[in-house]
Parts: sequence; C-alpha cells; structure tokens
Amino acid sequence: MVDLKAAAEIIEHQLNLANNLAWEIDLNAHTGSVVEGGTVDAALIDQTMVSAYNTAINNVLNTSYLTAKDVLEDHHNIAIDNMHTAIDSLVEATSVLQTVSVVADMAESATTTEEQVEVQAALTNTDMSIDQQDVDNFNEALTDVQTFAQQAGAYLAASENTNVTNQIDSFASQNNIAMASYTAVSYVQSVDKLMISFEQSDYSISFHGYLTNNTKTAEEIYAAVGYNG
Repeated sequence: MVDLKAAAEIIEHQLNLANNLAWEIDLNAHTGSVVEGGTVDAALIDQTMVSAYNTAINNVLNTSYLTAKDVLEDHHNIAIDNMHTAIDSLVEATSVLQTVSVVADMAESATTTEEQVEVQAALTNTDMSIDQQDVDNFNEALTDVQTFAQQAGAYLAASENTNVTNQIDSFASQNNIAMASYTAVSYVQSVDKLMISFEQSDYSISFHGYLTNNTKTAEEIYAAVGYNG
C-alpha cells in the first residue's frame, strides 16, 4: 500500500500542477504575454510514473490481505444473521399455530358435559385445525435455527483456535493460494467437519473433531430450558 500511495500521489501532484499552470497560462494569454516553451513540461505525466502506478495497483490486486481468521469470523457473522432470520420465521410460524393454545385451554376447562358440548360447538363454528404447510414452515424454521447456530458456533470457535487458523494460512501460503480466493466454507456437525475450498481445482483443507470440547449435547440444552423429555 505504501508504494501505491506514493505512486498515486506523484500523479496527483502532476494533475494539480497542470491545472494551476493552465490557469496561469490562460491569464497571461489574455493579457498579451507569451509563455516560454516548455513551461508545462514540469506537469507532464511520463511513462515512468504510469508504469509505477499501474505496477503498484497490480501488486495490491495480487496480494492477499485476508487471513483464515478473517474468513471464519466473516462466516460466523453470516451464520448469525441467518440464524436470526430463522428465529424470526420461527416466531411467525409459531403465531400461526397459536390456536392450539386456545384449544388446549378450552379442552382443559371443559370438565362438565355442558362445557364439553360448548367446546364441540366452538370447534364446529370455527375451524381450529392446523394446516400441514404451516406445520412444515414451523419445522423448517426450527431446524434452520439449529443448523445456522451450529455453523455460527463452529466458525467462531475455529477462528479463535490458532492451531486451526495457522494451519489454514500455512496451507494457503505453501500452495500459493490467496485466502480471498476461497469459494466455500462449510461445517457438518454430525461428523464435526470444517472445510474450506478454494478456486484452484481440488484445493481444500478440512478439520475433523476440533470441536469435541465445544459440543453441547441435546441433554445439556434440554436441561437449560427445563425440558425433561
């Protein structure tokens, strides 16, 4: 970046000087003065300046500034956003199915024959059945919450694991691969596998079992929310 800054500033200086000279030359021309030949030469942009500038740009374009940690943190944030979207969908799907709570309350309070007949009448007059599509939307949203949560946790844990990030950066460096050229980052919880693939054909790196100590069992989650099965 230092070379690019310097090369750009040299041409920027020429542009500013050229415009200042042009205005001054214009003023002299309007007053009958004749400007000496070669006056503008100091503001001309030569091939050396052009070459230095374009070379500096190419150097920046060919340099990888991303690290494995950057990529994993970025995908953690993406997964978090996806998880929040899935939670919003779950809330919406839950509200659609909320009539089951009304039915449950009605059924619980119907302890006499008269009350049971009233419940029957209410169900006859108002359709309180649930639609399979609404159920599918609910199940899909809940499953998405779990999937994106797994990804978010895995990517964050990997980004904070220097053994993982150092191996990825080393792999990229040894194979002359820019981290910015990655094409996919994935995590499969069932086999505890993290994989990063790159543009270059057949280039990828994966890790298995690195989240053993970070895994939360279903029983631990159930206990946290007071669910006993």
